[in-house]
Amino acid sequence: MFLSSCSNSILKPSGWVDNDQNIEKDILELVNDTRSKGTTCGNQYYKAVQPLIWNDMLAQAALNHSTDMAKNGFLSHKGSDGSDPERRLSMVGYKWVLYGENIGQGYRIAEEAVREWLKSTGHCKNIMNSEFKEAGSAYAKSSSLRIYWTLVFGTSSQ
Repeated sequence: MFLSSCSNSILKPSGWVDNDQNIEKDILELVNDTRSKGTTCGNQYYKAVQPLIWNDMLAQAALNHSTDMAKNGFLSHKGSDGSDPERRLSMVGYKWVLYGENIGQGYRIAEEAVREWLKSTGHCKNIMNSEFKEAGSAYAKSSSLRIYWTLVFGTSSQ
């Protein structure tokens, strides 16, 4: 297990600031571009791997966590209610055998978020993990316009 997203039908919580509905899918496109080429994470090269498939449930879990972090002003894999990624995945009905989560704050655009994740060995390894089959991502803005990002990876048991 690793720690570190869909259609337009995702429910947006109240207070959601939505400037560009394609940003979440931009994250997946950028991640899949990296996966298709291979990259170095830390000191280890990871060869090209299959693309991730967008999953609405993973995106909803990502949105829930990004919104929580933005609303409550924190950056952590642990939610303000004590939830961990496993619990958030269960709450959206995703039955997983493997999952991972990348989070970040302050990045203004999708390209910046992915670029910074690739600089972090753990986040980069999540991106290049060939065992992950699906992903969903989301971002939320705080009242001070700070942006919180979440990218959830998964492999379903179904």
